[in-house]
Amino acid sequence: MSLKFGILGLLAEQPLHGYDVKNRFDSLLGGSWEVNFGQVYMTLQRLERDGLIEADGERGDRRKLAYRLTQPGRQTLQEWLSQPESEPQQLREEIYMKLLLSTRLTNGSLDQLLGAQPRVYLQRLKDLAEPEQGARRAGRDDLVLLFKGAILHTEADLKWTEVCAEEIRSSHAKGVEAT
Repeated sequence: MSLKFGILGLLAEQPLHGYDVKNRFDSLLGGSWEVNFGQVYMTLQRLERDGLIEADGERGDRRKLAYRLTQPGRQTLQEWLSQPESEPQQLREEIYMKLLLSTRLTNGSLDQLLGAQPRVYLQRLKDLAEPEQGARRAGRDDLVLLFKGAILHTEADLKWTEVCAEEIRSSHAKGVEAT
């Protein structure tokens, strides 16, 4: 997910100070991704350097400076919003590396990994259920979709570990038959 475009989207609604950007960003994602102030201010500086945002007036109380979207910033945001996600699935998660190395190293850790990983995914599903229900109660349909997406991804990860375990069992059975 892009902090850059999240900030552009928030500034498309109204000019904001960095402090307000951070708080609204955290709220927008229902606490599922909290950014620190350093990330926000660094991103604001880059967006201003790139001409996508500009200062909205003078520094106010406590030296706060509000920012607003420029026309190029609005156009960049609109282009990003209208494009489907085209990034490939991230294949750099630790679980993939563990799986690949465990299949090469015959030390029994693969069976242990495939036995333990589903429990992690089941716990994640349990952990996601509560904020999804909270978002439903709060009428935050946007957050419901966010949590539902995370739930579906986790369910797919759970299914993937089942497929891996089945493939390994099948591969071992073929190896035993061949001897």
